[in-house]
Amino acid sequence: MIEDAKICWLETALEDGIHIPEPASTSDEYSGRLNVRMPRSLHRTLVEKAREEKVSLNQFIIYQLARGVGYLPK
Repeated sequence: MIEDAKICWLETALEDGIHIPEPASTSDEYSGRLNVRMPRSLHRTLVEKAREEKVSLNQFIIYQLARGVGYLPK
């Protein structure tokens, strides 16, 4: 039913002259940058763990995220 809803919306938008943007290309979509807000206590813990590992906070977070999603072996 979702396909029917999409078609109906597109037809209506075209009839009403509503601008329909082109799909974004994947090269524009993934810049490699991400801003994240987190509790101060989590920030402190991440900084402490990164220091223990003698790596930057950025490297530590990337490693942990990659492991968490299965991008790297555990």
